[in-house]
Amino acid sequence: MHTKKLTVLTEGGRVSGFGHITRCLSISKYFKEFGVTVDFIVDGDDSIVSMLENQSFVLMNWLNKKSILKKLQESSFVLIDSLRITNDQIRDIQKLDVDIIYIDDEKRRNVLDRGFVLDWTVLVDDKNYFLPKKENVTYLLGSKYTPLREPFNSNSKVCIAKEIKSILVSFGGSDVRNLTPAVLESLSKHFPNLKKRIVVGDGFTNIEGIKLFQDKNTTLIYNANAEKMSSLMQNSDIAISSGGQTLYELVCLGVPTIAILMVENARDDTEGWAEVGSINYIGNFDDTDLMQKLVVSMKALENYESRKKMQSSSRFIGFNGGKLIVDTVIKEGK
Repeated sequence: MHTKKLTVLTEGGRVSGFGHITRCLSISKYFKEFGVTVDFIVDGDDSIVSMLENQSFVLMNWLNKKSILKKLQESSFVLIDSLRITNDQIRDIQKLDVDIIYIDDEKRRNVLDRGFVLDWTVLVDDKNYFLPKKENVTYLLGSKYTPLREPFNSNSKVCIAKEIKSILVSFGGSDVRNLTPAVLESLSKHFPNLKKRIVVGDGFTNIEGIKLFQDKNTTLIYNANAEKMSSLMQNSDIAISSGGQTLYELVCLGVPTIAILMVENARDDTEGWAEVGSINYIGNFDDTDLMQKLVVSMKALENYESRKKMQSSSRFIGFNGGKLIVDTVIKEGK
């Protein structure tokens, strides 16, 4: 019997961050449970190697290679997660005899004529982004399809403490806006007695700058895997984070979170979770008064009832969205 194959086309690294790769790994895991082999083709740099150490992958500037179509001919499924792919490139892939799963959660191009369109942005299922709906396209929309990493696939929530004693700071795998030093400086100055856990990813280039503001209550956590991140979140009273996968994981566990927008393509996620009340969104990375707003938000979260209310709003997150995606693709695909 011919083994089916999933090829993942994505991008990531020091410049673009690690979120695309992380969520594709969460989805591909469930393809493997159906006996599907998985190959990643990543436009990226060596900072992503440790993420993919247990996964077949190649680093390739595939966006500029016509030969990529030949590679995809061997696939049964193609998962596309790329901001830089063009509509014409998507249409070229569509000409192949493969099932395409396209994560279309930023530009919302609705370019596919057949296959599966994914957008798990919170509240997106209440908005008319994908019109007209195409007959041969299955639209998987809304936060119930969020493909969380394995340690986050549960309905358990953290216990909201009466008093804030610890905080987690995580700006993804690369901190593309070099925001960690400024945030840590502010926390060390205004909340010196707070235990501060700072996540430092493989793509960080600002470690020495971070250490300048490290006090006796600051711990730097290097290259935390999914299990470690889950543990850190579960043992933190509040968090500071940017948009993307980490934000969804924090909401899933019900950790009261202060969010800062780092990249424009995370705006809908960030504003959506703020709208439902799960996070406190304080502004963009380049706001001149960002640190002042951070201090105000921190002090507001000292109110126990406010943090309890934020956690109760996390009901919008899906449970095991990656499995739901793959079950649908396997059932409805060719």
